[in-house]
Amino acid sequence: MAFLTFLEPLLHDAGKRVMEFPRGLPFHMKGEDANQVVTPADLVIGKQLRSRIHERFPDDSIIDEESGTVSGTSPVTWVIDPIDGTSNFAAGSPLFGVMVGVLEHGKPVAGGVALPALSETYLAEAGQGAFRNGARIQLTPDVDPAQHLLAYGMDIYPSEIELDCRILARLASRCRGIRMSNSVFDCMMVASGTYGAFLHRRNRIWDCVAPHAIIEEAGGLFTGMDGRPLDYTDPKGKISEVFSILACRSGSHELLTHTISGGFH
Repeated sequence: MAFLTFLEPLLHDAGKRVMEFPRGLPFHMKGEDANQVVTPADLVIGKQLRSRIHERFPDDSIIDEESGTVSGTSPVTWVIDPIDGTSNFAAGSPLFGVMVGVLEHGKPVAGGVALPALSETYLAEAGQGAFRNGARIQLTPDVDPAQHLLAYGMDIYPSEIELDCRILARLASRCRGIRMSNSVFDCMMVASGTYGAFLHRRNRIWDCVAPHAIIEEAGGLFTGMDGRPLDYTDPKGKISEVFSILACRSGSHELLTHTISGGFH
């Protein structure tokens, strides 16, 4: 099925709508987790995406970070993050994105990410390749992370800061530098070849599916930080599961997993 032709205008319109919201929007925490915030823009964009998807694909399921799930009868599930990097967005930073991923029988088959403040859109479909603003992107398999910038996403949980710092210290000795936006911006910098890898220990399914499709179609690898494949089977049953992710060039995957494994001990 040709998802690309649907995803492109979907993300374009969502990105345009996001940019109509003023900077410094009020936000509130979701539950007790200070790392998880939501703004009025998240809710508006989520509703817009869900409406367009349901209109075109009424039999498919939808998972929206902010609004939960809609069950369908087909094997396809759309996974939406209306604004990834909401804290950045609310603070006026341009480092945020709109994400829409597509699973079929639990496998990523398409994905799109808009970075509206940067006027960039990334799209991919299984077997069709990956594209940035319509131009094909293809990663070289570089083996040595020492030649590249790496990105690390880190939420602030006091009980876990020490572990993140150990992993960061090990990565810092193997690369040109560490960058942090804690958003899908970092992952798209891997897809474009700007960064060599992106790692994050605490993700949900809506953080993973769209960039997963893009990174793999660009020729990279998208796995857990332990190097194992991510399991999206029964996606609606995975909305509470925490995924670690490693997005990188194929040649550096083994070295990176070996490097970070020591940080867990």
